[in-house]
Amino acid sequence: MKRIYPQLLSLFLLVFVANLAAHAAGTATGKVTVTSPTGNLFSSSIHYTATATTTCPKGISAMGIYTAPYRRVYVVRGAKLDTTLTLAPGTYNTVVQVWVYCSSSATTSVRVTVQPPTTALTAQTSNNTSAANSFVKQSNGNLGAGNVSKADIHSLLYTGATTEIYAELQPWFGDKRHMQVGYVSWDPNQVDNQINDMVSRGIAGVVIDWYGPADRTEPTTLAWLAAAQNHPGFKVMIMIDKGAVTLSPCSGCNAQQTMIYLTKYVLQHYATSPVYATLNGKPLITEFDLDKHFTLDWKAIQAATSSNIAWIFQSSGGFTHPVSSGSYSWMNATSKVYGMDYLTNFYNAGMKSPQQMAWGAGYKGFNDTLASWSLNRIVGQQCGQTWLQTFAKINSYYNSGTQLPMLQLVTWNDYEEGTEIESGIDNCLTVSASISGTVLQWHVSGNENTVDHYVVYFSPDNQNLLDLDTLPAGTHALDLGPYRLGTGTIYVQAVGKPSIRNQMSAPMKTPW
Repeated sequence: MKRIYPQLLSLFLLVFVANLAAHAAGTATGKVTVTSPTGNLFSSSIHYTATATTTCPKGISAMGIYTAPYRRVYVVRGAKLDTTLTLAPGTYNTVVQVWVYCSSSATTSVRVTVQPPTTALTAQTSNNTSAANSFVKQSNGNLGAGNVSKADIHSLLYTGATTEIYAELQPWFGDKRHMQVGYVSWDPNQVDNQINDMVSRGIAGVVIDWYGPADRTEPTTLAWLAAAQNHPGFKVMIMIDKGAVTLSPCSGCNAQQTMIYLTKYVLQHYATSPVYATLNGKPLITEFDLDKHFTLDWKAIQAATSSNIAWIFQSSGGFTHPVSSGSYSWMNATSKVYGMDYLTNFYNAGMKSPQQMAWGAGYKGFNDTLASWSLNRIVGQQCGQTWLQTFAKINSYYNSGTQLPMLQLVTWNDYEEGTEIESGIDNCLTVSASISGTVLQWHVSGNENTVDHYVVYFSPDNQNLLDLDTLPAGTHALDLGPYRLGTGTIYVQAVGKPSIRNQMSAPMKTPW
C-alpha cells in the first residue's frame, strides 16, 4: 500500500496542472487601443493606428480591420497596426480586432463617415473670372485676377426685382492702341469665357461700345453675336459711340449722314440676329456722347432709317430726347460724392417719365490715371462701398411695385478708366481665425457689409476642402465638436457680396 501513494500523488499533480493550464487559456483576455482616427468625419483616406495587449502568455497573433460584418479589409501579424484605408463615401461602423493565441479575441468599434471633398483650395482662391490669369493689380484700383463672388447681382436689388442686368463692354483689348490686359477681345474663346462669367453673376446681356464697321475691333461684335447663340437667353446690344461717327465708314459723309449709315448698318447686320436685344419687338440701340460732339437731327435720322427702333439716350435729359424710348444712367467722373448727385438727378427724371424705359447704373468707381487720354479724374471705390451705394440708390426709388426695367453695369471691362468689374471689386478685407478647444472663432478687418456669407472648410491635406457649414454675415463662431473631425486644417472664407473679391483665412491646424 505504501508503494501506491507516490504514483497517485504524481497523477493528481499532473491533472491539476493540466486543469490549471486549461483554465488559464480559457480566461486569457485581449485589449485593443485605437489612437487614430480620433474623429469621425473624413474626405476619403483614414489613417488607423492601434496597439493590442493580452494576458495570454503566448501573446498576440494578429490585428485587423473590418468595415462591415464579415468584411475584413486589412490584417497584420503582431500587436501593432498602422495603415491607411481609402473608403467610398458613406458611414461605417468599423471594427479593429485583435486575435490572441489563447483562442480568444477583442474588438474596438470606430464609427467613421466619409464625405467626398466639396471643392479644392485652388478652386476657392484662384482666378474664377474671365480676366486673364496674367492680369495683375493696377494702381488705378483694378484688381489682379483672383477669386470673385458669384452671388447673383440681383441680390443687391430690392426684393422681387425683375430688372434685367446688362454689362457695358469695351471691345478693343488686343489692339495696340489700347492697354494690354492679357487677352484679345475678338478671340472666340475669350468671348465665351466672358459670357460664362457674366451669366454666373446674373448678367443677361452685353452692351457693346461700338466704333462702327470701319474700326479694327469690328470682329469683336461679330464674335459676341456668334457666341451668344450658344447661350440661350443671353442678348447683345449696340451702343453707337461718338468714335463711330469720327471713324465714318461713309466716304464724304457728314455726321448726320454717317449716323444714318451706322443706324442702317446695325439694323441690317446685327438687329436681325435672334440674340439681339429688343423692347416690345423693337431693336434697342443706345448711344454715347453723340449729342455732345455733333449736331444731329434725330427725327430725320428716324425718318431715313426706321421708326421701329427703341432708342435709349443718355442721362436725365435722355427721357425727353427726340425719338427716345428711354434713357440710361452712367457715372459722373468729376463728382465729389461718388456720383450719387448724378444718380439722384437721373432717377428723379425717370420717375417723372414712367412711360420711358429707365436704365439704372451700378459701378465701383472711376480712375483714368493710366489711360492715354487721362484727365486725372478719380471717383474712389471706398473698398466696395461705392458699388453698394449705387444699388442702395436704386433701392431708394424702385421696388416690386415700381420696377426698374434695366440695370447697366458701368463697366464690365474698361481697364483704362478703372471702372471694370471683370476682375472683381476690392473690399480691402481680411479674415483672421483661431480655435480654442473645439470652438472656431474668426473676425474680419474691413467693412463686413461687403460680405455675403462665410463658409467653413475642413481639409485633411491642405488641398481638398470639405464644406462644413455656410453661415450668414455677422456670425463669427462655430463649434467644431459635433463634427468630430480628424487631423487636418480649417479655413474660413468670407464670400463677398456680388462681384466683390472672396477672402480666405490662413489655414489653422486642428488642435486634436
